[in-house]
Amino acid sequence: MLEEVGSPDVSRRFWGTFLLAELAYPEGARGLVPRLFDPDAKVRLVAREAARTMVQSAHEALLAEIGRILREPSTSRTARLGLLEALGELREAMAVPILIQHVGDDDPEVATIARRSLIAITRQDFGLDTRRWLGWWGQNSSRHRLEWLIDALVDETPGIRRAAGDELKALTDQTFGYYDDLPKRERERAQQRFRDWWTSEGRARFTR
Repeated sequence: MLEEVGSPDVSRRFWGTFLLAELAYPEGARGLVPRLFDPDAKVRLVAREAARTMVQSAHEALLAEIGRILREPSTSRTARLGLLEALGELREAMAVPILIQHVGDDDPEVATIARRSLIAITRQDFGLDTRRWLGWWGQNSSRHRLEWLIDALVDETPGIRRAAGDELKALTDQTFGYYDDLPKRERERAQQRFRDWWTSEGRARFTR
């Protein structure tokens, strides 16, 4: 199957990558990651679906391979951009350190996509300030990503708190009366209800 994933034939490469979504073993990471920036759009799409499956059971292997390719001097700009974008789509908390390494990149587009992916994962925004991102990560790396989303419910940026609220609802089936356009005090009350739920019930339900 791994030979198929690397086949020069687009159709075989597509179906080999498709199967990795069903067989999400750590050994598949080395074959899957290059498909995240495959020249063919359909292969890239199915590779991202496979990566979302693999990150649930083999996130260490997947992120290690992505990090390795990003560090390679020979990695193309197109590949770097594709991998950084894919990391944001995965919503994997442990991708944050990889993205922080690129948020201060000399290439403005690389830095912008790294920042965009950081926002998607953390629901925080420290612009292109590597120092502030590192400071936030140092204080929050041991917390569950759902706690980051709860923090963001009162963010000053409407788009960030809206995205955090929508994702919390999708992941937990809870709203506690939260809407991103509520007055700040009402948003704070709903946020506290989420915090109470996390302490009494949520933490035990979500191990990752």
